[in-house]
Amino acid sequence: MESRNIVIFDGVCNLCNNTVNFIIKRDPKQIFCFTPMQSQAAKDLISRYSLVNGYRDTFFLIKLGKCYTRSDAALEICKDLPAL
Repeated sequence: MESRNIVIFDGVCNLCNNTVNFIIKRDPKQIFCFTPMQSQAAKDLISRYSLVNGYRDTFFLIKLGKCYTRSDAALEICKDLPAL
Protein backbone atom coordinates (compact mmCIF):
# COMPACT_ATOMS: atom_id res chain seq x y z
CA MET A 1 0.00 0.00 0.00
CA GLU A 2 2.93 2.35 0.61
CA SER A 3 3.74 2.46 -3.10
CA ARG A 4 0.19 3.43 -4.01
CA ASN A 5 -1.31 6.86 -3.70
CA ILE A 6 -4.62 7.11 -1.86
CA VAL A 7 -7.37 9.32 -3.25
CA ILE A 8 -10.12 10.18 -0.78
CA PHE A 9 -13.18 11.49 -2.56
CA ASP A 10 -16.75 12.46 -1.73
CA GLY A 11 -18.72 9.35 -2.68
CA VAL A 12 -21.94 11.29 -3.25
CA CYS A 13 -20.42 14.02 -5.44
CA ASN A 14 -20.89 13.43 -9.18
CA LEU A 15 -17.85 15.55 -10.06
CA CYS A 16 -15.70 13.60 -7.61
CA ASN A 17 -16.95 10.27 -8.98
CA ASN A 18 -16.24 11.40 -12.54
CA THR A 19 -12.76 12.49 -11.45
CA VAL A 20 -12.13 9.02 -10.02
CA ASN A 21 -13.26 7.43 -13.31
CA PHE A 22 -10.96 9.81 -15.22
CA ILE A 23 -7.97 8.76 -13.08
CA ILE A 24 -8.75 5.04 -13.32
CA LYS A 25 -8.89 5.17 -17.13
CA ARG A 26 -5.46 6.82 -17.24
CA ASP A 27 -3.72 4.81 -14.54
CA PRO A 28 -2.46 1.63 -16.25
CA LYS A 29 0.06 0.91 -13.48
CA GLN A 30 -2.69 1.27 -10.85
CA ILE A 31 -0.61 3.50 -8.60
CA PHE A 32 -3.78 5.09 -7.22
CA CYS A 33 -6.31 3.50 -4.92
CA PHE A 34 -9.56 5.11 -3.90
CA THR A 35 -11.80 5.34 -0.89
CA PRO A 36 -14.93 7.44 -0.42
CA MET A 37 -14.71 9.86 2.48
CA GLN A 38 -17.81 8.22 3.92
CA SER A 39 -15.84 4.99 4.53
CA GLN A 40 -14.19 4.11 7.82
CA ALA A 41 -10.79 3.89 6.10
CA ALA A 42 -11.13 7.47 4.86
CA LYS A 43 -12.38 8.69 8.23
CA ASP A 44 -9.30 7.16 9.84
CA LEU A 45 -7.01 8.86 7.29
CA ILE A 46 -8.83 12.19 7.67
CA SER A 47 -8.27 11.98 11.41
CA ARG A 48 -4.65 10.83 11.03
CA TYR A 49 -3.80 13.78 8.76
CA SER A 50 -5.89 16.26 10.81
CA LEU A 51 -8.02 17.27 7.85
CA VAL A 52 -10.94 19.59 8.49
CA ASN A 53 -14.23 17.69 8.50
CA GLY A 54 -15.90 20.63 6.71
CA TYR A 55 -14.48 19.57 3.34
CA ARG A 56 -17.23 18.26 1.09
CA ASP A 57 -17.49 17.95 -2.66
CA THR A 58 -13.73 17.69 -2.89
CA PHE A 59 -10.97 15.12 -2.72
CA PHE A 60 -7.62 14.52 -1.09
CA LEU A 61 -4.48 12.74 -2.18
CA ILE A 62 -2.16 11.00 0.24
CA LYS A 63 1.19 10.43 -1.41
CA LEU A 64 4.42 9.43 0.30
CA GLY A 65 3.03 10.40 3.69
CA LYS A 66 1.92 13.87 2.62
CA CYS A 67 -1.65 15.00 2.12
CA TYR A 68 -2.69 17.25 -0.76
CA THR A 69 -6.09 18.92 -1.06
CA ARG A 70 -8.23 20.31 -3.86
CA SER A 71 -6.24 21.75 -6.79
CA ASP A 72 -2.93 20.73 -5.21
CA ALA A 73 -4.21 17.15 -5.16
CA ALA A 74 -5.38 17.40 -8.78
CA LEU A 75 -2.02 18.74 -9.96
CA GLU A 76 -0.10 16.09 -8.04
CA ILE A 77 -2.29 13.35 -9.54
CA CYS A 78 -1.74 14.70 -13.05
CA LYS A 79 2.02 14.57 -12.53
CA ASP A 80 1.78 10.81 -11.98
CA LEU A 81 -0.53 10.00 -14.88
CA PRO A 82 1.04 9.12 -18.24
CA ALA A 83 0.90 11.72 -21.01
CA LEU A 84 -1.92 11.28 -23.49
